[in-house]
Amino acid sequence: MRTILGQIEIVTWIVAFLGLGYCVYALAVAKRTDAEALQFVHQAPGEASGVKGAGTGSSGGPDASGTLLADQILGRLKIEALGLDVPIVVGINEESLMRGVGHIEGTAYPGGLGTVGLAGHRDTFLRRLENVESGMDVRLTDGTGTYHYQVDRTEIVLPEQVSVLGIRSRPELALITCYPFHYIGPAPKRFVMHAHLVSVTPERR
Repeated sequence: MRTILGQIEIVTWIVAFLGLGYCVYALAVAKRTDAEALQFVHQAPGEASGVKGAGTGSSGGPDASGTLLADQILGRLKIEALGLDVPIVVGINEESLMRGVGHIEGTAYPGGLGTVGLAGHRDTFLRRLENVESGMDVRLTDGTGTYHYQVDRTEIVLPEQVSVLGIRSRPELALITCYPFHYIGPAPKRFVMHAHLVSVTPERR
């Protein structure tokens, strides 16, 4: 029995150290991305050659070749009332969502027509989203300027309800995370924040 308990203790310590190592790695990745995003949004498109996200076109989307790299930085998302300030990266794979909130492929880019779709983890960057309220200001900043949105509403949907990303009569932003916020394990639903575009402030050159 003592031998079994000893083995269980060793396994527990190994799992704990692996978990701690992953958390440290994730924090380091997030901080590095945060610094890169701060640099990127204050430089003209194509200037930040050493930063992921360089070479994007004036729309804040794909460059002249029409391509974007996975994990490429697009800008920053900020909801001051929630203390939320996070980088925006390309894609919603696990690596992208470790770096910030991801732009959903097939949705609009800032400044384009349609709905800008962003997604992120509820247990990291978007935990504060559970306190969002209608009327709050949302700022999306990229190399072309700052896009000011205002929150309209929130809704809880099933993962397959992709209609939340549909084109509306005006430019909008849909920010998506898993729900419930404090659910243990893979959450069964999605929390969606809808906001409409109020104004655009072009980046000064």
